[in-house]
Amino acid sequence: MSSQANSLSTARTMVYRGAIALTALSLLVAPFRSSAGLRAAALLVAAGLLAAYWWRSKAPTIQIPSGLFLRTTVVVWVVVVFLYSSLGADPLTSLASWRGDVLTPLLAAIVCYSLAQTRLAVGVWLVELLLGLLVLTIMVLLEPFQSVVGKHEPRYLSVGWLSTWVVMLAALLPLAWLIAWPRPRWARVFAIAALAAILLAAWLSANRIVWLCFGIMFLIYGTLNFRSLGGKSSTRLALVGVGLAAAVAMFFAASSMRAAQFPEANVDGVTILQKDDRQIIWTEAIEVINERPLAGHGYALEASHEALANRFADPEFKRLFRQAHNVVLNYAIQMGIPGGLVVILLVAGLAHAFWTRRNVSPFSRGVAACGLMLVVAFFLRNMTDDFFHRHAALLLGALVGMLLAICEWRSERGAD
Repeated sequence: MSSQANSLSTARTMVYRGAIALTALSLLVAPFRSSAGLRAAALLVAAGLLAAYWWRSKAPTIQIPSGLFLRTTVVVWVVVVFLYSSLGADPLTSLASWRGDVLTPLLAAIVCYSLAQTRLAVGVWLVELLLGLLVLTIMVLLEPFQSVVGKHEPRYLSVGWLSTWVVMLAALLPLAWLIAWPRPRWARVFAIAALAAILLAAWLSANRIVWLCFGIMFLIYGTLNFRSLGGKSSTRLALVGVGLAAAVAMFFAASSMRAAQFPEANVDGVTILQKDDRQIIWTEAIEVINERPLAGHGYALEASHEALANRFADPEFKRLFRQAHNVVLNYAIQMGIPGGLVVILLVAGLAHAFWTRRNVSPFSRGVAACGLMLVVAFFLRNMTDDFFHRHAALLLGALVGMLLAICEWRSERGAD
């Protein structure tokens, strides 16, 4: 009996280490082109290892986060997108996107939630994410964003993907101080390196909204952990105020830099915001939604892009404005008003899951704040564009699963 128990214990250790390594591989390659097959395969094999051990030992190894509202919103999202994909004009194309944009992120969330029980798992993933971030930052340094080149396709996908990626990774920085790492000094050195890379990559992306995302994240963390920051109340308030002011200043600095790239437009950091084409895009997107408010124009189909592009007479507008630059409007164009509502409901469910976990302990409050930072900033970033699919969606699912699991740790040391 003892021999059998030891055998199962050894098998469990090997299964978990293998699954953790495969998940790390998936996260490492996720932000790069042509990695869809590898990252999905790595997650599937990781899930398969957990399922096989569950079947052999009868001990559940695959867990699903608790919370009726969370589970309901996720199921509604999965089912609604599936139904619109199945009943659309081109089910094969739509279902292929549903698999990559919905099922794969959901799988990443479940796998990471099931595995993130120890500091070892979380530490391995954070190191892999740091390596990927450093590679991305070096790539954007070697191949800067070219705003005047309409078909610029850098190896790091695009600066839009890059800015979305760094917004999500920024939500993890407090973990270097929240978790009781065996070598805390090294953890904080890595976090500082990650912060430097995040800020550099964000600036090189020439994106403006990313700085407002950072400001909102700073406000969320400071508000939820106000008393634990230490020092006098006035000092803490000043710290939060300085952080917000810095974010706003960087927002306008990025706007000024972007304006300087278009001297013929005769705009500055303020007027470029007033003349932003998104006002036109969003107006036309609403008209497209009104054309088919319940049926939509098809999930992940070219017809959805054409429906918006055909609203413009200018050939350049037709070429550039093929999506609404807003995740809610894009979902509504593809699946009607129900589609727009379902993505809002999903974000509400994710935010609610972290909000309800904030009062378990001071530690869980800090981690829950990271989760809220992640969800709110990701949603804000995608209100001026739409990267809620493929690469970014997979990372969002993985990080949501990981942070929900850490919220439920018994202590800062995890289960180890």
